[in-house]
Amino acid sequence: MENFNASQTPVALIHATVFDGETLLDDQAVIIRSDTIVSVVPMSQAPLLPTDCIDVKGLLLTAGFIDLQLNGCGGVLFNSDISLDTLHIMNQTNLKSGTTQFLPTLITNPQPQMQQAISLVDSMEIRESSGVLGLHLEGPFINVAKKGAHHADFIRQLTQEEAEQLAKRHGAVKVITLAPECVGQTAIDVLTDAGIKVSIGHTNATYQQLVDKQGLSMATHLYNAMTPLASREVGAVGYIAEHKPATGIIVDGIHAAYPAVRIAKALLGEQLFLVTDAVTPAGTDLSSYDMAGQQAFVTDGKCHYKDGTIAGAAITMIDGIKNLIEHVGITKEEALRMASLYPARALGIEDNFGKLKAGYKANIVMLDTALDIKGVYQMGIKRI
Repeated sequence: MENFNASQTPVALIHATVFDGETLLDDQAVIIRSDTIVSVVPMSQAPLLPTDCIDVKGLLLTAGFIDLQLNGCGGVLFNSDISLDTLHIMNQTNLKSGTTQFLPTLITNPQPQMQQAISLVDSMEIRESSGVLGLHLEGPFINVAKKGAHHADFIRQLTQEEAEQLAKRHGAVKVITLAPECVGQTAIDVLTDAGIKVSIGHTNATYQQLVDKQGLSMATHLYNAMTPLASREVGAVGYIAEHKPATGIIVDGIHAAYPAVRIAKALLGEQLFLVTDAVTPAGTDLSSYDMAGQQAFVTDGKCHYKDGTIAGAAITMIDGIKNLIEHVGITKEEALRMASLYPARALGIEDNFGKLKAGYKANIVMLDTALDIKGVYQMGIKRI
């Protein structure tokens, strides 16, 4: 992968409209040094500006998007090719839609491949500058009854020994999606004590089974591959609505109907964040693809196997933001927070990522009035 070195010479983006994560600010100067935002100040109050000034002519500048569930895009799938080249293509594709950081996501796979993915991410020296925040293991410790697109033959139990091994790799492994009813509390404790986020997903749990577990700090693709809310058994969806872990949702109009997203937003508020769950076709015009050894197709935006089973998504983060605004009725500012600040909070990195303010990492997306991407900075480097 490329070695990116942010310049120590300050750069100012001037005459910008800035959404800093809280407030929309007009006619601002954003000053960057190396990989960090030094200051955001009104042009009328700007101190002596650096020699290197770029007039963005009123474009909207906002924090780079953070995708915590990304299987692939740009014609590649992490499960199919666990390599730096794959991560590079994913990052390059992400940047075109405003995503500056992501968790490459490995779905249920044999143990050797899982260890290969962990070692790969662990070995990366310039991880954040390449867009990678760590690894999301979606499985294999899930319930076969809610396997979705996952390969049943590779689903397995999480033993105490394996939990301890994963805990030692917490520098690389940031999120593990598992079915809590299939995993003992002691194993969950080992993961959470190491700082790994345990996410509810691909679960057939009852409400009570979830209540009986501790350390469930996240939930994976709300509504999908989990027990629904019903009148007498409120299931995983009911548990999430009541206990409000940080919860990802795919806003493509396929994984969840737009009214369902609206209801989730009303119930979960700032705990609900945007993910893509994207696979190979995202950012391309592919109509068929290999989904970790099984042929899959794209029909009217839906990624699926021949039997109709959903197999990931073809959406990008900017698509999801536009859908939140146009179809769910969420404000532009809140939609942007769902793609940046809220996923940063979910991962516990909100002190450095998710806002466009002094002291934060210089991950910046430039948008026009139609919310089309006009420029991207990643860790202080202008990439688009």
